[in-house]
Amino acid sequence: MDNKTFFTHSLGCKVNAYETEALATLLKEQGYTRVDDPRSAKVIILNTCAVTQTASKKSRQHISSYREANREAILVAMGCYSQIDAEKCLERGADIVLGTGKRKEAVGLIEEFAKTGKKVVSVAKEVRKQGYEEFGTAVLEEKQRAYLKVQDGCDSFCSYCYIPRLRGNSRSRDPREAVAEVTRLCELGYKEIVITGVHIGYYGRDLGDGSFGIADLLEAILRKNPSLPRLRISSIEQGELDIRFLNLLSAYPQIVSHFHVPLQSGSDATLRQMGRRYDSATYLQTIEKIREIRPEAAITTDLIAGFPGESEAEWEETLATCEKARFAEVHVFPFSSRPGTPAAAMPNQVDSATKSKRVHAMLSLSKAMRTEYEKAFYGRKLPVLIEEKEGGYCLGHSENYLLCRFRSEASVGEIVEVVFGPDVAAD
Repeated sequence: MDNKTFFTHSLGCKVNAYETEALATLLKEQGYTRVDDPRSAKVIILNTCAVTQTASKKSRQHISSYREANREAILVAMGCYSQIDAEKCLERGADIVLGTGKRKEAVGLIEEFAKTGKKVVSVAKEVRKQGYEEFGTAVLEEKQRAYLKVQDGCDSFCSYCYIPRLRGNSRSRDPREAVAEVTRLCELGYKEIVITGVHIGYYGRDLGDGSFGIADLLEAILRKNPSLPRLRISSIEQGELDIRFLNLLSAYPQIVSHFHVPLQSGSDATLRQMGRRYDSATYLQTIEKIREIRPEAAITTDLIAGFPGESEAEWEETLATCEKARFAEVHVFPFSSRPGTPAAAMPNQVDSATKSKRVHAMLSLSKAMRTEYEKAFYGRKLPVLIEEKEGGYCLGHSENYLLCRFRSEASVGEIVEVVFGPDVAAD
């Protein structure tokens, strides 16, 4: 193939970001060069998302726009939206459609399409029978933060969630492979590694007798790589923050003080309808256990506004729970009905205007809590990982995920101390 160039775009979660970078690494190993402009690329790869109706719509729109921008490119649509609607991907202009498995085939399929021009769909019909797919190291060109995927799929089946149908059952990466990849990334100069997966707390349940869990993997990584400055966990459920995990926080300061713990609702009645396996009091007790060990930890969360049947009183309970939790940030989403989920068929669906009102109320509360959290660090020196440089300014995050903008001669990928304050806070 002439002009072995490629462009990538990843929608959705950090798992998608990891998988996109892993595929990019495979392409580079086969002699491809990455470009920043899809109009000049021979291959365009879009990693799609379908977690909400909006995500599915964006996936379709991006396929169409990339086809319009470059009619000669080989357009690859992969990921969650491709898994559920391969035909629509083809209609919008994709040449190759991959689901949430068999991504290692992408390079070969691209080469084959270049020869034959024959469109290809490679989507597993039964995602729940897939094993963990090992397909390379996700190496970013800038040596700052790297993602390490250790788990895929989910067995929880919350009533609103589409992910088990898109990603299949929980599958864990071989711990030896995961530890070895961290070692490779450390050798390449990465200062921070983010552990990611669809449901990280399920890690290890499908390995052997199930006794080697996520805490064991984190400890194995840090024992093998004691010089790694930062290890970040992308997200973990409150029920998986057990004594074993909490003990790690005391033993290993490299685990950064930022914990994303999904709440979804602060109303016990709504939590039951969602199929979540805890109540608000248990959740609050769990995050206080984190603060007993890491008093200044940033606790962030996900929350759904306007779940079916959610009354005004229940929404007020959610606001009250969030205030008690003192979150550093709340990622709030309006409920999005997904086909085939129990929540889609529930009575008393909340109207769009009410959902929007509740989202804005939560965003207002989140902003206020964020400001209070940031104020506690005014005047203090924080180690910041430089992720970008532009116009003489550096942009990066502290260990507790405060976004900072400041002047420095240091390079991308370096960790520098910065006096935090309102002039530095970049949120």
